[in-house]
Amino acid sequence: MPVPELDYTACRGSLEGLRCARVEVPLDYDRPRGATTALALAKRPADQPEGKIGTLFVNPGGPGGAARDFVRAAAFLLGPIVRARFDIVGIDPRGVGGSTPARCTIAKLPPVPRFAFPYSQQQIRKVLVFNARLRGACDRNGNAILDHMSTADTARDMNLVRRAVGDARLSYYGISYGSYLGASYAAMFPGKVRALIVDAVLDPVAWSTGRGDAARRLPFSYRLGSGLGANKAMHSALRECDRVGKRRCAFAHDSVARWEQLVARLKRGPADLGGGGEFSYADLIGFSLGPMYDGSGYRPLMRNLEMLYRIAFGNRRNGTDATGLREAFQDSVVERAIVGPYAAGSFEPGHRLVSFSPGFQGVACADSVNPKDPRAWVGAAVKDEKRGAGGFGRLWTWISSACAGWPGSSSDAFRGPWRVRTETPLLIVGNTYDPATPISGARALRRLLPGSRLVELQTWGHGAIGQSRCVTERFSAYLVKRSLPDRGATCQPDRVLYPGS
Repeated sequence: MPVPELDYTACRGSLEGLRCARVEVPLDYDRPRGATTALALAKRPADQPEGKIGTLFVNPGGPGGAARDFVRAAAFLLGPIVRARFDIVGIDPRGVGGSTPARCTIAKLPPVPRFAFPYSQQQIRKVLVFNARLRGACDRNGNAILDHMSTADTARDMNLVRRAVGDARLSYYGISYGSYLGASYAAMFPGKVRALIVDAVLDPVAWSTGRGDAARRLPFSYRLGSGLGANKAMHSALRECDRVGKRRCAFAHDSVARWEQLVARLKRGPADLGGGGEFSYADLIGFSLGPMYDGSGYRPLMRNLEMLYRIAFGNRRNGTDATGLREAFQDSVVERAIVGPYAAGSFEPGHRLVSFSPGFQGVACADSVNPKDPRAWVGAAVKDEKRGAGGFGRLWTWISSACAGWPGSSSDAFRGPWRVRTETPLLIVGNTYDPATPISGARALRRLLPGSRLVELQTWGHGAIGQSRCVTERFSAYLVKRSLPDRGATCQPDRVLYPGS
């Protein structure tokens, strides 16, 4: 297969200061000399080019996240040792960001669901109709890249660009969905791994096929256990809130019981915020999940839960103000829950023709085996809630609901085997209380890859990068010297969950 040439020029706009390039790669790797698709790259050159080890490829997750936008942040968070010794490169995955985008058009978009997940029968029908219209638009009016968006295709792209930069083996850091891209590369090209870090890890078997008959019955977003992880994170943070007390955490004092009371109250019907505003059960879950991605978000979240608790139970004394609560509720959290965590594009019902880019669905639905019946998500959401995930189970299960009958081809997707021995063992990192990728995913991947090592960061939030000096030191040692930590290694965060005032 021809290796492309990279012709870097100065980036513009938000990427100013980096070096940018575009490269043509095969649209279909089964036809390597056929049609091509364009990839957009950005590079931050090594601070010490005379001592450069090679190129470190990075991916921020999604699927649907633009890796070029992550280059600068990754360089800062990975620390001075890494950015001195590596060019850091982000490739916008095929169909995403500055690469040739996936596009679907629709003459008239149905109303966009404005809730984190459907709870009533009317809301369920609304989501199912919305999904059907999106699938229909991509089926009838989607471009060619929709049939070639699997993670396996992106791994092949990365391998080709790895050859283009002149590296004999791959050095890589990927977080969240980027962990699945890393695991896919490791399984597909085990002899080409120089140093590969995966952070906030998705269980690759759960994402792709599930175990046993789970694929036929249950969506991949149920199989991952993200709802269980989020509910575990919330309850552990509530217990920590009680431990540190009211001065540091506003929701302290029987906080687990009061959270459950609040959930039960909003399940019965929305709370009146005044001024015509309401706050529902789905609002509570969607509102809570967003701040949980960052450990620093828990303290303001607990202040808002205290405010909401007073409102929900009719106690507005002490200056309780619903305006602040409404301002804290981010519409983006709701939209991400329905359209996809990192889906790009604009949904504008007022326009005659709407074009949108299904980055999340285009990748995730191609990668994963899912039930064919759209109503399977109804039962799976209830099942996830009842198995201990609470409302977070409903939210995470419904995120993948467009995958039932998704029109994009999955013929190039990688479905295993995942148990491989790589040239260099992987470094796997996970947070104890991650609300999106529970630590069970990191442990599952560790069992699949002989010789790999797992470092558990004992904290909250999504992803370990930038949270702990201990983790940064292990990243540096591994990437530069390929030195692995001891078995059973743990790290502590640099900041506590509820700092003193």
